[in-house]
Amino acid sequence: MIPQSTIEAIKKVSIVNYLDTLGVRPLKYSGAELVYFSPKQTESTPSFFVNPLKNVFHDYTTNERGDIIRLVQYLTGCTFVKSIEILQKFEPADTIQPFLFSGHTLNNNEITSKMIVTKVSPLKHGALFNYAHQRGISTQLAEKYLVEVHYKLKHRRTYALGFANDKGGLEIRNPYYKSCTSPKWITTFNAPYPTNTVDVFEGFFDFLSSLAFFGLIVPRNTTIVLNSLSNLKHSLDTIKEHQQVRIFFDNDMAGQKAKADIEGMGFRVIDGSKYYQGYKDFNEFIAPKNG
Repeated sequence: MIPQSTIEAIKKVSIVNYLDTLGVRPLKYSGAELVYFSPKQTESTPSFFVNPLKNVFHDYTTNERGDIIRLVQYLTGCTFVKSIEILQKFEPADTIQPFLFSGHTLNNNEITSKMIVTKVSPLKHGALFNYAHQRGISTQLAEKYLVEVHYKLKHRRTYALGFANDKGGLEIRNPYYKSCTSPKWITTFNAPYPTNTVDVFEGFFDFLSSLAFFGLIVPRNTTIVLNSLSNLKHSLDTIKEHQQVRIFFDNDMAGQKAKADIEGMGFRVIDGSKYYQGYKDFNEFIAPKNG
């Protein structure tokens, strides 16, 4: 049994400091709170808030909230005991270490805070395959669409899944970290033959989830993965080449707004979210359920 004194000490580990070690940095202040893009999912409007003084978080996309222990459980899916184990390597802090706001231009003294990709290779690491499997993605799909990205963050070297966009940038994901390399752009897959429909996904895990759900290895229709709803404008030229667009967006306000934006442009829209009604997104629907 974990002593209560240990639990209370762990709760003093700064959420801001912990997120910074994952490369997750705030965008701005909103009153007494720091505002982040959610470290749990891709979104175009930041909805993750941290109160540094109270040391609590609130992810408005999922309404998940709590202290540092709950945050680690939320981000990693681990148990309470495991979260304590993870946090024991962090020092309880009464102050927040200096951090960079996302998008800040680094100078030479700050370069150790920047993520640096050191190697990109075919996917081979067992832990990354396990992570893909936990998200409901088969080895075959992972090997076909994902790469292994090794990177350096501050003085720590680690690795993650990578998903390439049309301009050579990478979406980077592992259980503890979400990032991307420049340039941020869409990813397009052309259909093996002309079709009337173009499929549009918000993120790559949802795209891979659709393939898993429909039992496909390659998409039947021309497919666009936005990698962020903010990239919707970059997909319009391809969408215009088709008679209708089938969208697979998150079941949230941002997804509904993006749907309304496409309809407002005069496109015929088929809402693919009917397949995962009651779930946040396609990946949450197909991922294996614990217990």
